[in-house]
Amino acid sequence: MNSLYWILLTLLVVVLFYFGIGSYAALTLTKVGHHPQFDKTPGTYGLGYEDVRFKSRVDGLQIAGWYLPNQSAQRAMILVHGRNASKQNAVSGKLSQLAVELHGVGLAVLMIDLRGHGESEGKRYTFGVRERWDVLGAVDFLLKQGFQVGQIGVLGLSLGGAAVISAAVEEPAIGAVVLDSTFADTNMLIEPNWKSESGLPMFFLPGVFLMWRLLVGFDLREVKPVRVLVNIPPRPILVLHSNGDETVDVAHAFALKEAVPDAELVIFEDGSHAELFRDRPEEYLQALTRFLKGW
Repeated sequence: MNSLYWILLTLLVVVLFYFGIGSYAALTLTKVGHHPQFDKTPGTYGLGYEDVRFKSRVDGLQIAGWYLPNQSAQRAMILVHGRNASKQNAVSGKLSQLAVELHGVGLAVLMIDLRGHGESEGKRYTFGVRERWDVLGAVDFLLKQGFQVGQIGVLGLSLGGAAVISAAVEEPAIGAVVLDSTFADTNMLIEPNWKSESGLPMFFLPGVFLMWRLLVGFDLREVKPVRVLVNIPPRPILVLHSNGDETVDVAHAFALKEAVPDAELVIFEDGSHAELFRDRPEEYLQALTRFLKGW
């Protein structure tokens, strides 16, 4: 009897330890981390902008943004940064420069901070699942500025790319989608990076998935932007990626292209993750402006 008691107690301790680690990892790994700060704004490049606030469409979180109005523009572009970044520090602080370039080709531009990042409310990221509500809130903001259905484009980097895919599926006002260094499937993303990101053996990953579902409310393994991307056409899609991406392997870009053969795919040589505009600015702008001319 004593032996059975100690066996059961040991099993209980092991189970509690396993799922305790799973809970801690699930919450810790989705907490927005510290990131380098940069001081550049659109004003750095001589362009005026407005510091704006609006509500995320579904849960009403306050989302911060910089709006670059353009009196002659009939179209607008929303720029959405990636994980552990913001409107000010994405692309090593060069997202403002990209916004100014897009303004120069005739677009109004709205740069936003996703929930939990920059100046926006929130504490955690959800691999694009709830961040899509922030993008939809940005769409609502632009619709109030007078832009018409189909005349709003979205450009998302990494995590931001997953958010804009889901937002575009739900919102017909989004007329064009640009994906920069975006993952196709969380399983393809998490498993190869699990040990380096968490410091834990693969043995703990199933427990993390289970606790994530219990704590956050959805199955992380079912977050597959590639699966919903097919619902965006005939609206145009541009996929930009580097074959040297150390975080999101270029295989993700090919998977997105395979899902939507009509999407335009541009692969850059030896660029870092979500730093394509920093590393290859001329090539990046050429690909982007060519795509926008066909929108």
